Amino acid sequence: MGAELLTIGTELLLGQIVDTNAGWMAQRLAEAGIDVHYKSTVGDNWNRIDAAMRLAMSRADVVIMTGGLGPTEDDLTRDVLAAVLGRPLVLDPRVLSAIEQRFAHRRVAMPENNRKQAMVPEGAEVLHNPRGTAPGLWVRQGRSALVCMPGVPSEMKPMLLDQVIPRLRTAFDIRSRIVSRVLKTCGISESALDERIGDYFRDMRNPTIGVLAHAGEIHVRLTCKGEDPGEIAARLDALEEKIRARLGHLVFGRDDEKLEAVVGRLLRARQSTLAVAESCTGGLIASRLTDVPGSSDYFERGVVAYSLEAKRRLLNVPADLLERHGAVSLAVARAMAIGVRKTSGAALGLATTGIAGPSGGTPDTPVGLVCAALAWDGGEGAREFRLLGDREQVKYRGAQMALEMLRRHLLGVPMDEV
Repeated sequence: MGAELLTIGTELLLGQIVDTNAGWMAQRLAEAGIDVHYKSTVGDNWNRIDAAMRLAMSRADVVIMTGGLGPTEDDLTRDVLAAVLGRPLVLDPRVLSAIEQRFAHRRVAMPENNRKQAMVPEGAEVLHNPRGTAPGLWVRQGRSALVCMPGVPSEMKPMLLDQVIPRLRTAFDIRSRIVSRVLKTCGISESALDERIGDYFRDMRNPTIGVLAHAGEIHVRLTCKGEDPGEIAARLDALEEKIRARLGHLVFGRDDEKLEAVVGRLLRARQSTLAVAESCTGGLIASRLTDVPGSSDYFERGVVAYSLEAKRRLLNVPADLLERHGAVSLAVARAMAIGVRKTSGAALGLATTGIAGPSGGTPDTPVGLVCAALAWDGGEGAREFRLLGDREQVKYRGAQMALEMLRRHLLGVPMDEV
């Protein structure tokens, strides 16, 4: 059984809204054992929506659509669907009542065009939407199933999980599931990681292994298909153990874990505190660390010392050191880390300085050069990174490598050990 995802809306084609729905839906459907074979996007145009629907129905058992269920003239999905299926649109009084009650609860008069949302193709099953005025639709046509859902993610997601997926699994007697587990690594290239675990790629059939590159991270995705949840978990556990044996400390987290949260747990476990001094990363490290609930247990302060004067006055970086080595140097990064540690009284001081670009680079200090340093009681260490990407990417990757330096220090693993 194969499915096609059809996202509808001109704003998606113009790039005004990023289509996050399709990726999220594909993940949830795969977990439910439903294979997505095609994905299409079409604008708010009757003829093109008509053509896209007909093509999807010709090659997929299940067509799942999002968008175009609103009350305005360019919301065409339900009308086109009715025309494609050759079914008249009929007023569903229960849907109309729910919409009217929603407006009454807000003490707002319901516009007449909202009645359009209560029109459904004859024989279609309405999918309740407690978070909005646009109900979803479930239609069986022969052996196929067609699903329409709102494009608003907060309305679509619970509808897919609570109503659509259970119907699909029952209608098509789907018993198997596809479960993925992601191991996150930092500080190793994609090619070097492939050399470590490449034989598993070739040998494994179920579970399978995939490698995905992300900003500052390489993810190893383990995927297993089966009917018995216990057996799936056992297979993934066994493969994860093998992968971790090969990669060791390079794996910093699993699934939705973020590096800043992992670092926070390590700091809390060691009852340690941290202060951060940032130049090129512009407060990004402090922001990421404080995004973690409870970070006040270990995060003491963050200082953005962008100018030379700020480095001197706020962090006590010696003027002659800045003159001799330049602001972007290992020596200055060390002085920044030592300075923020001393002024804050934190157990650890972490610092970054670099050139994020796109201008300002020289042959000796090119764009993408980031120096990170860590200071602790009785010592300090610094590391130079040559990072690629635009300004935003260099800032993020610089913050990532500084956090990874901190994580490895807390684990007692040298930063240059791969």
